[in-house]
Amino acid sequence: MLKCNHCQSIFFPIRKNKNNPQKFCSTICSREVHKSKKELHSCIVCSTQTVNPKFCSRSCSATYTNSSQPKRVKKYRICPTCGIEHTRIKYCSDECNPRKLKLTTEEKYFHTRAKKNEAWQRYMAKKKDQTPENADIFAMQQFYLNCPKGYEVDHIIPISKGGLHTLENLQYLTISENRKKSNKIIGEPPR
Repeated sequence: MLKCNHCQSIFFPIRKNKNNPQKFCSTICSREVHKSKKELHSCIVCSTQTVNPKFCSRSCSATYTNSSQPKRVKKYRICPTCGIEHTRIKYCSDECNPRKLKLTTEEKYFHTRAKKNEAWQRYMAKKKDQTPENADIFAMQQFYLNCPKGYEVDHIIPISKGGLHTLENLQYLTISENRKKSNKIIGEPPR
């Protein structure tokens, strides 16, 4: 038999542990004692009485954190072209960026199409191991980009016939001529 630390009544313990005996007769007495031990503090943000030593809620905690220590501080930079203060990486707009091409939508379409076509040809040549190590890829990209309207870039000796993907092996052909030529070598007798 033990004596309750809160109400002083005598009770039979539910658990029997000699090292840590039961101190209260019920959970009600236990809660009453723990409530009285907790001190009330005022919230830092809204001054509401709370058991928590700093904040009464997560909302107050977030408000305090965001106002005193914001996660992202905007970095202002000066545009090297026009001198305007901005928050972008280098230039304040696409107009100030000298590397940004000023193209119409149709020109953008042909520009991206030419780049993708060159990249595809380079990929296919690489698969067949027909792009030499010293090939000037930038010059080939420019060759594809400068292709006149109504023309296509063609390999003089097709990659499928063992031709290399180099600038010397490229030529402009009209779309119909390129379709007729297919993967034949010009000057080759027809079969």
